[in-house]
Amino acid sequence: MNEELEVMKRAYRRVLMVGLGLLLVAFALMLVKPFGRQGSLVLAIVIFVVAFIPLEFARRIARRMAMLALRGE
Repeated sequence: MNEELEVMKRAYRRVLMVGLGLLLVAFALMLVKPFGRQGSLVLAIVIFVVAFIPLEFARRIARRMAMLALRGE
């Protein structure tokens, strides 16, 4: 069980960092506006929406980890 939790922990961290990194990029695009005001805003919104996919995976992995740890085999 401990090995399985470690694998899930690494996957959780990796997926969470990808999601948070995408959110950071989206916010940076809104602040810096490298593609003009309209282009940067549209791209930031698209990246912001896409960032929720890995964040949802991270939430599901965390839930499975909690259930596995609470079961305590």
